[in-house]
Amino acid sequence: RLRAAGAAAVTIHGRTAEARYSKAADWRLIAECVEDNAEAGGGMPLLGNGDLLTQYEAHGRLAQSGVDGVMVGRGALIKPWIFKEFRDRRAW
Repeated sequence: RLRAAGAAAVTIHGRTAEARYSKAADWRLIAECVEDNAEAGGGMPLLGNGDLLTQYEAHGRLAQSGVDGVMVGRGALIKPWIFKEFRDRRAW
């Protein structure tokens, strides 16, 4: 239905607005969404978001959850160079 509505990709944040920063993002739930998407025939790129403060976390969550990509929010505010670290696969 999302694709029919015009969505090209979906970003899933593993935390509710009510939880704010009091709980960690639930990357297990994000991985379940990836599995559900695959079972439904796939085709919709899924991006994961939540608690990515280092390039190590971003690469780890990408591999563990099976998402097509990750989005970084707070991590980029804290370390604007996190994208260079992610690309180079090393701490700056």
